[in-house]
Amino acid sequence: MQNATLSPIPLLQRSLQLLNPIYTPLLILASPSFFIPIIGEIIPVLGGVLNLAYVVVGAPILGGAALLLVDQHLKQQSPVLGNSLDQAISKAVPLVLGSILLSLIVFGGSLLFVIPGIYLGVKLAFLICAIALEGQGAVEGLGYSWNLVKGRWWGVFWAFLALGLIFGIPILILSLIVGGIAAALNLGLLVAVVIGAVTTAIVPILNIFTVLLFRSLQEIQGQTA
Repeated sequence: MQNATLSPIPLLQRSLQLLNPIYTPLLILASPSFFIPIIGEIIPVLGGVLNLAYVVVGAPILGGAALLLVDQHLKQQSPVLGNSLDQAISKAVPLVLGSILLSLIVFGGSLLFVIPGIYLGVKLAFLICAIALEGQGAVEGLGYSWNLVKGRWWGVFWAFLALGLIFGIPILILSLIVGGIAAALNLGLLVAVVIGAVTTAIVPILNIFTVLLFRSLQEIQGQTA
């Protein structure tokens, strides 16, 4: 990868440049995050069951498939949705187990006045990348991400924070506006549809940004070594 950087603006610009050819398959992989909240608004019990299954099993596998698809595109291979999904399914056990371990570790750290949870979240942010893209196991992936971020914590933290602010603030404002309209018209489903559509549409950009950041960090750490 040329011009490796942890600076969020160049990474975001590069993400947008790469987006068009792979946007549709990435959007398909992200689509459950749009439909499940809507189902939850209509049928709360079913929505709750589907959401739990998605968070524990679906999201790690589909997320891994998205990262694989982006990485294939970066390597100028022909990214195929089915191929990426097949590869992710073959790594389903470490992806799911790794996601559970990550959630438990970050949650445990967050109980200690929040800051340890943030620190651990950044150190282990590339666990899914390590499993999906580098063939690491669940536990090995934790160590891989930890060592990869070593000495670059602030750079990674700022990259993710800046991205969160760039997209998070407009979504928050939109949520307040739509929420006010929905409350006035008694249309709770409207919030789920509009906010779900916007956040799901952004997910492919986040996928590409994460892979670019991961590969940049690998190159920078390799040069340092």
